[in-house]
Amino acid sequence: MANSPPEAPGNTEREGTRKGQGQAYPFQIPLRAMIPQQIDNMLVAGKSIATSHTAAAAYRVHSFEWSAGAAAGITAAFALENNLVPYELVDELPSREPNLEALQARLQQSANPIAFPGTSVFNSNWEKWK
Repeated sequence: MANSPPEAPGNTEREGTRKGQGQAYPFQIPLRAMIPQQIDNMLVAGKSIATSHTAAAAYRVHSFEWSAGAAAGITAAFALENNLVPYELVDELPSREPNLEALQARLQQSANPIAFPGTSVFNSNWEKWK
């Protein structure tokens, strides 16, 4: 029987549900993960982002926390300047979101990358990327 929390000494989990190591690929933090439901004037960054336990392993690394924090600040400023609330930047996805594209351009101009250079989350051959 599994105990709670999963990290408790002697605890075991269902086979294959949690992995502490393994191969990692480039990823992006979606803006939607930073926008709480039912709260219009808040952005969440760092360890508080909405994520699975697998993604959280990467999100808790300081460089990604700092990047998410910078993105939250730039997003807040962009929303205020454009009289938007953050969810309006993503509410029509997967359709084109011109305000989101403008925000992404600002993030990149501030040296806060939105993707790993030369890669995509849609890559199918990671051997070439290495």
